[in-house]
Parts: sequence; structure tokens; C-alpha cells
Amino acid sequence: METSALTVEEVRIIQAMADFQMALSAFDFVSEVSPEEPISRIERRRLRCFEDAAVVAYWRPFSDSKGLPKLSLKKLGIKATAEQLTLHGRLKERRNKVIAHTDADRMSLAFSTFRVFENSEIMIPQYDFNDALEFYSDLDAIIIWLRTLHQAATRAIFTRVQGRQEVRFKRDHTDQG
Repeated sequence: METSALTVEEVRIIQAMADFQMALSAFDFVSEVSPEEPISRIERRRLRCFEDAAVVAYWRPFSDSKGLPKLSLKKLGIKATAEQLTLHGRLKERRNKVIAHTDADRMSLAFSTFRVFENSEIMIPQYDFNDALEFYSDLDAIIIWLRTLHQAATRAIFTRVQGRQEVRFKRDHTDQG
């Protein structure tokens, strides 16, 4: 049976489905912690790692990449609400200014030193940084928004493949000789 190829835009949409699912999973892990539950700083950093991974995965389809076009809400057929657009922008800003880069205007860092002993020259450095969860209070809205995006991408691909010949597509960087 003859197969047809995918366009790069279709590949982007399909990859976005995986990216949105990854972001959903990471935010789901964060949501497993109750707001009333006391957590250690180590546990909060672990959750922050999930949140950071979620933000990166979320924004990946909307970023420049080699070989794939940027995805837009319009290409997914989504008319976002003002609240969804605000969330989208906050996720972008967090990715660009805090997670993927360290912009000085978004830093939250404290550093000090102290003498070990009164008559000693030995100084001990001490630092502290903000490892708070930026989106914890918005988890429900983010999860609903991610599900909306994932469903829109799924719908877009479903619509595009109707009436076409079977598609067999595989790209795996490990298969490149």
C-alpha cells in the first residue's frame, strides 16, 4: 500500500501533542502535594524541577527549533480567553527569564559570609535562593489549558489525515548513521 508523507507543520503538531502530554504529567506530579501538607525544602526543589520541566515542555512547540516551524494557537484553531493568554504569557516569561536563562531582573538570590571564629580570617559563604513553585496556585487552570491544547492538536491532526492515504512516519535520531 502506498504511503503519504507528513508536512513539517503536521510533524510539529504531533510532536506538540507529546510535549503537552509531558507538561501535563509534570504538573500532575506537582498537584499531588496538598497545599496544607508541610514539605521540606528538598521536596519543594524536587517539585520545582517538575514545574520547570513542565514549563519547558509546554513552551517547546511555541519556540524556534531547527527543522520545525513554531506552533501558534491559531494553527491549533484555538481562540484563547484573556485568562488563558495571560497564563500562556506567564509560562513564556518564566521559561525565558528564569528557567532557560537567568535574567538579573528575575533573580531572587541572597548571599552573605560570616567568620567561623571571632579572631579567624576564615569566612564561610552562605547563599539562599527562591525555589518556590511559581504556578502552584494556578495548577487547575494550567491543567485545563494543557488539556485544551492537547485536544486541539489531536483534533488538528485527526482532521488533516482524513481522506489521505495511510501515513507511515518515523524519525529517530538514533537511527541516523
